[in-house]
Amino acid sequence: MAEFTRKSLNNKSSLGSRLRDARELKQADAALAAKKLGIRLEYLLALEEDHFDRLPAGLYGRNYVKKYGRWLGFPSSEINKWLLEKEKNTAPGVDPFSQKIVAKKEFANFPKLIRNLVLVLILLAFLGYLAFYLTRIVSAPELVVFEPANNLKTTSTIWEISGRSEPEAEIRINGEEVLSMKNGDFSLVVNLKKGLNNITVSAKKKHSSEAVVERQILVE
Repeated sequence: MAEFTRKSLNNKSSLGSRLRDARELKQADAALAAKKLGIRLEYLLALEEDHFDRLPAGLYGRNYVKKYGRWLGFPSSEINKWLLEKEKNTAPGVDPFSQKIVAKKEFANFPKLIRNLVLVLILLAFLGYLAFYLTRIVSAPELVVFEPANNLKTTSTIWEISGRSEPEAEIRINGEEVLSMKNGDFSLVVNLKKGLNNITVSAKKKHSSEAVVERQILVE
């Protein structure tokens, strides 16, 4: 009858290398072992590479060590002994399996930070749009007077006043309301008297301030 050799952790090899050697001796693939044990492959490989800080914190990490060790044939007593020695060699108050949870918390906080940043940007964009919209409502509409040019001299007693403003603006020339076209263009023929004539063109939207352009025409 073939003799079975009892695996032991009490040698100079690290736990990780012993676990890996035992698995290879068993001719088991790491992915297959992880699937059979219900352990994530990255955790199983972390065990074999002695990266215990990559394991879940507390009992979860310890249970992975025990579960994998027992599956490979190591006695529970020796696994427990190794875990005790590991804790003794760790600084007081420090869990050798604790660093993983810190990383998880940091990872969890990272998307939260991004989410908060996105929310702040959305809020700023909304406030910016609101400020732009309110400014547009209360600001005086754009008003351009094409004719007449300022300080015009003429011998004619009639003149066509023309210009352009925003389509929704109400246009007045010397107080008289003038209809504008869809593109905002407007015009009105006015009678002039001999001497200096003051022309006042104004544009105002419903809730806005008033835009005013003044021209002077001197009739000789």
